[in-house]
Amino acid sequence: MANRTAPALVLREGDRVELERLTRAATVMASTAQRARIVLLAADGVGNQVIADTVGVSRPTVNLWRDRYVERGVRGLADEPRPGRPRRVDRVAI
Repeated sequence: MANRTAPALVLREGDRVELERLTRAATVMASTAQRARIVLLAADGVGNQVIADTVGVSRPTVNLWRDRYVERGVRGLADEPRPGRPRRVDRVAI
């Protein structure tokens, strides 16, 4: 049985403008811009494998960011703090 193409992602009102801004902003982390690009392509009805090939990620990664957008909107595309002890930076006087 062949995989079916995922349905086009339905964007929330006003999100397309914000997602497009994220893809162009110089001050946005590259990972956030990439996630916004994934969501925009999904909203345009592009298949997950084509999105993965175009953006340079795996298909499960496309699925992850589609799902996160559905659950949390644009805010869901931001990095979340990772569990564990925060990195420590030692300052040494030279």
